[in-house]
Amino acid sequence: VAGASIDHAGKQRPVTDADGRIELLTRAPAFVIRKAGFRSGLVRTESADASRIYLQRVKETLVFPVCQSTSGRIGIKGFFAQLWFPKLRRITAGGQDGGAGFIERSYSVKTSQGQKGISHASGANWGEGLPQDQYVWRSVKYDETDYLAGGVTIIDARGEYADGRRWRSLGKAGETASYSDIDAATAKIFDKMLDGACLGPVQR
Repeated sequence: VAGASIDHAGKQRPVTDADGRIELLTRAPAFVIRKAGFRSGLVRTESADASRIYLQRVKETLVFPVCQSTSGRIGIKGFFAQLWFPKLRRITAGGQDGGAGFIERSYSVKTSQGQKGISHASGANWGEGLPQDQYVWRSVKYDETDYLAGGVTIIDARGEYADGRRWRSLGKAGETASYSDIDAATAKIFDKMLDGACLGPVQR
């Protein structure tokens, strides 16, 4: 597969050549190969030496839900779009404006392991909506689904660590909502909240 990007392997993001080949020197324990139209693949570096890696073509492009807005503001293209989480209203919320258009919110619940929560950060320089490297590197199980809406790509990635704890990252360019290091029961609660997400106009 030509033109597939290699993510979570370091600061650079190499892409496969015209023949679908890549040579990579990295200290990362794992990386993810991504290309539109294919299911992303997690590769463990200890087993990737001169190996053949297969990406499965997706049968259809998945479309992310667009929020039903009562304000009449529908602009959902590029940075004029924002992830909305209607179901998160039921969780205690707190947040701060970090300046320069950066906003971070957290939504938390009490669990048997203490206070756990979802972090939702947005801002013009808040990356590409990819999961954090350490989430990917620690994963023994990994799954990723890509969506499109109004020209925006949304990446929904989730995984499981060796101790059974879960993580999930739902993001687009400039915005990510995520949780990590939580038990399976709490993950189900948070997943219900994140599964209710939709894409709408930027809220002021």
